[in-house]
Formats: sequence, C-alpha cells, structure tokens
Amino acid sequence: METADFRLGKNAPRLGLYLHIPFCARKCFYCDFYSVEQPQLIDRYLAALIRQMEEAAPLCEVYTVDTVFVGGGTPSLLSDGQWEQLFSALSACFSLESDRETTVEVNPDSASPGQLALLRRLGVNRLSIGAQSFDDRLLRSIGRLHDAAQVTATVKAARAAGFDNVNLDLMYALPDQTPQQFYDSLRRAFALEAEHLSAYGLKVEANTPFGRMGDALILPDEDTWAEEYLTLCRLAEEAGLKQYEISNFARPGRASRHNLKYWMLEEYLGLGPAAHSFFRGRRFGFSRDLSAFLAYYETPREQRGSPAALLSECSAITEQDLLLEDVMLALRTARGIDLLRFRERHGKDFEELAGAKLQKYLCAGLMCREDGRIRMTPRGFLVSNAILAELLDQVESE
Repeated sequence: METADFRLGKNAPRLGLYLHIPFCARKCFYCDFYSVEQPQLIDRYLAALIRQMEEAAPLCEVYTVDTVFVGGGTPSLLSDGQWEQLFSALSACFSLESDRETTVEVNPDSASPGQLALLRRLGVNRLSIGAQSFDDRLLRSIGRLHDAAQVTATVKAARAAGFDNVNLDLMYALPDQTPQQFYDSLRRAFALEAEHLSAYGLKVEANTPFGRMGDALILPDEDTWAEEYLTLCRLAEEAGLKQYEISNFARPGRASRHNLKYWMLEEYLGLGPAAHSFFRGRRFGFSRDLSAFLAYYETPREQRGSPAALLSECSAITEQDLLLEDVMLALRTARGIDLLRFRERHGKDFEELAGAKLQKYLCAGLMCREDGRIRMTPRGFLVSNAILAELLDQVESE
C-alpha cells in the first residue's frame, strides 16, 4: 500500500497499537486467549515481533500512535532486557504521541517491584493486573498461580513505582463461587483504590479445561449471574467507578483510551499471532500459530511468500459493515448511540432503522432514550446479546 506524503502534526490520524505476548507459565482453566506454555521461546519471538513491527512501520508513517497495549498471555514473563529491547523497537518504528496511554498486562505471580519500576521508566503509564478473585481457594480452582496477598502486593509495588492508573481484572459466576464470595472480592478490590475495574462473568469456551469438563462443571444459574452483575454495577458506582462499557468501570478520566478505540470504530493495529486489526479500511487477524509466525519472520525477507499467509481472516469494510458495527459496538457502551452523530456519520436515522423492535426494548426498560442518545440499561446489558442480534437483524433489513 502507498502512504500519504505529509508531515506528522496535531492533525495526523491517531492509531492504537496492540502487541501480543503469547506466553504463559501455565494456562488458566477458563482461558481461550491464544498463548503457549513455552517461555523459552520469548527471545526468538521478540526478534520476530520486532521484524513485524519494522515491516509494518512504513504503513504507519502518516499516523501518530496515541495508545499502546501490550497484552497476552502474560507479558510480565519478559525479562528486563527483553522489555528494553521491545520498547526500543517501539520508539524506532512508530511516531509515538507524547501523552500516549501505554498499558501493560501483568500477573501478580510474575510482576516484581523491579520490573514495575522499569516499565514506568520505559514510559508505561497504565497497568492491568489480572487479579480475578481475592479468594485463594477459588484462585486455585480456576488455575491461577497467585494468591490474594500477591494482588495486594502488586498494587502497592505499582504505586511505589509511580503508577497512578491501575486496572484490576475480576471474574464472577465462577464454579462453586457464591455471590457473597464475589462481593467480598469486589470490596477488597475497591479497598485498593484502583482507577479502573474490568469484571467479567465466566464464559465457558469449548477448547479449555473447563469446556472439556462438560456437565461436571457446576456453574451458577442465570438468576445468580444476573444478581451478581446488577450488584456489581451498583457497588462499583458507590465506590466511585462509573460504568462506561458492559464490563468496564472507571474513575473520571480513567476509561481505557485504547479499548475505547475498539468501541468507537477508531483505527488500531494488532501485531503478533492471534492479534486483530481495524486498519486502513480492513479488518484482519493473524492466525493462532506461533510456529508459523516464527518460521515466517525467521526466513530472510527475500525468500518469504506474502504475509497474507499468516492471516486467519481479512476483509474490506463496506459502509453497511460500518453502520452495523457502529450499532453493535456503541450499544456495548454506557453512552450508547449518539443519534445526531449516527445520522451525520451514516446518513440514516437509527430510530427509524430499528423501528418497532427498538420501541419494544424501550418500553420494557431494557433500553432508554436520554440526552439525544439510545443506550442499554443495566438490565439490558444482562441480555445484550439477544437484544443486539434482533436490532442488527432489523437494521440490516432496512
């Protein structure tokens, strides 16, 4: 692809950058994210990832990167030298905005105080800590390698390193977890005064240890799930964390700028196996195959085939695609669909497109209209998948 020829400045388009670190010390029993238990390959992988960054750089010349997210897997398995290597390449390959948001995911069992201090010196200004629960028995039962005390210690070490923007990941509706156990974990998370909370109900995926357990896995019923979710929303609000997406809550000004790109249909580029992108008019994703990734980037460039061989999917985005994605993604957020912005962006009226099906959900209290927006209520978020499926079917047929 050709790139435009102009100097970067305040009007340069912004880009989010996601870097995947596909390594774990051990896979959690619920996890379907792509990772491998082969940390001995990290050096080779970083060399390959940096080659991919270098080869992607020309396509990004007209962009300023304003968010960086290093996710996994378990990025905190990297050594100090590997972190320095990665961030040196990041600065060399991309035009980085001075006040960018740079997030790194860490696990409490592998994030040392020294590593956190190094990350802060390298320009990381947001940490996402995989807590999942503050109940040690539950942590063991879902395959986590840390305990609750290590979560607290990691948050304290992050503060000592200078981090003032910390996210905690929690899970609910876990096997053999009572509502009270989840609420206790919530309160312990609030006591640590994190700026952001991501809380996810367990979704059992087929290709995981939990998925292979079948009916032997005892899960909370739908009423318990609903009770836990609605209580989560209420308790988070009382703790000063405002909901801004189905599963995400933040203090004022602390919503994840990177994740907002996904929901606001802004451009982002994902690098590494299993990473996905919305970039230059296309959506594409790389295959969940570390071996293929290494083989490709360890081959001299002049001897390689097309990088398309590494893609699991790639499609051009049509105007209709953008409209449907805008509906789906905006309604995942607490702000919902801005009716005026929707009309200006797509040349169509959302309420007319959604018709009687929208009115049904408004009357049922699952959605609401206020301040020129249509959004889900907390009860609507509980059944958002069904609502979105019906609304998208209606909008697409118009």
